[in-house]
Amino acid sequence: MKRSIFLVSILVLTLLSSCKKDVTEINKKAIVETLFNAGMAWNSQDSTKHKALKATYPINYSVDERIESSNGGSIHVFGTVTGNISLDDQTGETTGGLLLLGLTETINDFQYESEGETYTMNGDPYVSLTGTFSLLSGGNSFGGASSMQIGGGIHISGPRVDQTINIRITIIVNASGTGGTVSGSINDESIYFTF
Repeated sequence: MKRSIFLVSILVLTLLSSCKKDVTEINKKAIVETLFNAGMAWNSQDSTKHKALKATYPINYSVDERIESSNGGSIHVFGTVTGNISLDDQTGETTGGLLLLGLTETINDFQYESEGETYTMNGDPYVSLTGTFSLLSGGNSFGGASSMQIGGGIHISGPRVDQTINIRITIIVNASGTGGTVSGSINDESIYFTF
């Protein structure tokens, strides 16, 4: 849980550079990965927030993170994380928990690269994220029931693209929280892939 926004940005760039060559699939994967990684900014907060809750098991904290693109633009992620964390009273270590997300992403001229070309993403008007994350013992990994739902509208412009896209997807999050299996639709076209 000690990931930094810097590492999330590096992960986005790494994932975007390793996508398949099919232009349609690249754009969809790049969009989903960018939105997901920005939405996981809540998980990069200093774990001392959780450690300070030794006497109190309920979780309720505000998320207010700005993800800056190295190419320009930003994604402002805000909302709340609620739920509970179970702690070992002797060691203070996390023994499990359940976290619920209620986040909004406001996207302003966020630029990302895909196959050497630059695209610009804006909210149309915004993207909402909800999620359920089960924490495993140790608090550094997620259980198999962890998922994130992303919905809303975005506008993408760049080479051969200038359109508003509606997104309705669910991501079953992998244990490390760095990706997962995506299903749902983008512009009423069914999608399914893993990143």
